[in-house]
Amino acid sequence: MMASGFKLLCLAVALHMSSIGLCADEKYYRAAVHEIRQYNDNSSSGSELISKNMELYNQAADIASFENCDILVYAEKGLFPSKKSNSSWFIYYAEDVPSGKERANPCEQEEYSDRPILKNLSCIAQEHSLTVVATLIDIKKCIVSEDCERTTINYCVSNADDCPEDGIYRFNTQVVFNKRGTLIARYYKQHPFFEEGITTPKYAANVYYKTNYGTFVSYIGFDFFFYDSVKGVEKPWINAVTYANWWFDHTPFNYFSVSNQQAWSMNNGVAVLSSDVHEPNLGSLGSGIYIPGKGALIYSYNPDGKSKLLISNVPKSNSLSDNESLNTKFYYIDENGTGTVLNGEEPRNFKSQCSIDVLGEETSSFTDYRCHKTEVHQYTFTKLNDTSGQIDTCSNGFCCSLSYTAESMNETFYFGVSGHRLKFYDTYWFGVQACFLARCEDVDGKQCRNFLLTSDTIFHDVEITGSFETKHIYPQAMDTELRLTDRNEWKFDGQSMSYESVNQNPLLFMGLYGRLYRRDGLVK
Repeated sequence: MMASGFKLLCLAVALHMSSIGLCADEKYYRAAVHEIRQYNDNSSSGSELISKNMELYNQAADIASFENCDILVYAEKGLFPSKKSNSSWFIYYAEDVPSGKERANPCEQEEYSDRPILKNLSCIAQEHSLTVVATLIDIKKCIVSEDCERTTINYCVSNADDCPEDGIYRFNTQVVFNKRGTLIARYYKQHPFFEEGITTPKYAANVYYKTNYGTFVSYIGFDFFFYDSVKGVEKPWINAVTYANWWFDHTPFNYFSVSNQQAWSMNNGVAVLSSDVHEPNLGSLGSGIYIPGKGALIYSYNPDGKSKLLISNVPKSNSLSDNESLNTKFYYIDENGTGTVLNGEEPRNFKSQCSIDVLGEETSSFTDYRCHKTEVHQYTFTKLNDTSGQIDTCSNGFCCSLSYTAESMNETFYFGVSGHRLKFYDTYWFGVQACFLARCEDVDGKQCRNFLLTSDTIFHDVEITGSFETKHIYPQAMDTELRLTDRNEWKFDGQSMSYESVNQNPLLFMGLYGRLYRRDGLVK
């Protein structure tokens, strides 16, 4: 196990640990999520890249342990930085991952000495007394059998012709180690996001795991777009989702990481511990800890090129009274493992635009943030021309209304409504009923195609109401520079979302995103 050399730049914090309540009690558990800026040197070998990023994992664990955390969630493929020359290089570093039922402890068992990722993750958990959640690639040989067992069903076939050409399956896998380093859960990503070399499981299976502070379920990245994950949390005994992701922001803002994940937590009634890779030039950033009523307990969303560790006490009941202190901590972690506590609000380094279509895909700067797009041609757009008004719009039988008053209307805002399915990358159909207010500009005569990231417009009040045919409605609101709008400024009652300005912050986006999962399908 590597030494980390963690240093804490926080004046006299060690002298006051007992007085500030670091430890969670019977009402809470203490969680940490790690947003990693990966070590990525093109001259390094694959094993060197993995080893260097494992050191970054260990540094985060040092801080999480110092903060008496119970659980630490790492990002999806956090050990495997992207390479333009070979996007699937990491599949050659896959390891055979046992089932959680086997209760393997790779840190202690000699048979795992040739599986360094499993061994190191297990040792991080054991040495720091943390539940560790991470992803890696599980490699399985194709089994040919007339009687496939439940534990092998995703890589067992009755006919040898059904095996992959090379006889190998590779799954994007979330693993969970308990505080003793024992592997207690193995989950295969049900919906890989166009991942070359990665196998889509034939049989989707939710994986739950118990700890002495709660019960959790595992999901990875693109899984959140599908009903499998929603159905998987419809259990009253689930405390939280451990959500490792490598997110790619897509306009409209419904598909931006932190607003999407907060809305997912709130609509589905379960806490979300979300950890993302930090690579702003790919549109990847944004991590947080969310609970249903409050939304974000702590989050990060800034293209600053820094690794972060976000920590909070999380109520086991998923509810929170106004006067409760959660002892949140926001750490920057530099390349030497030095942790620096952020006091106050996270700065914002966003420019006014991010669209690849407008700015171009290529950028020489790691922190030059780019965002992708989804189709919006199916929306009916109405431009806001006055400082107050009422707009009623229908699209494919779905109707939405907007009422608002604003201090000024010198910037371009549109109200968009769609009752049509979304065609996503010419591969998936997503059933959608959505309406939103957003600052955006026309491109080539087409309304609201360039979504802007900054706003100077203060709305005094806004109300959006829709005739939704689903209970799966995700409310979202963002202020200028992609800040989550304060939860004391907006409410959602299941059909209507209302906003009233308290802090006088410029509003950037507000909307309701309804998902009709029964209308989902593949593009043929």
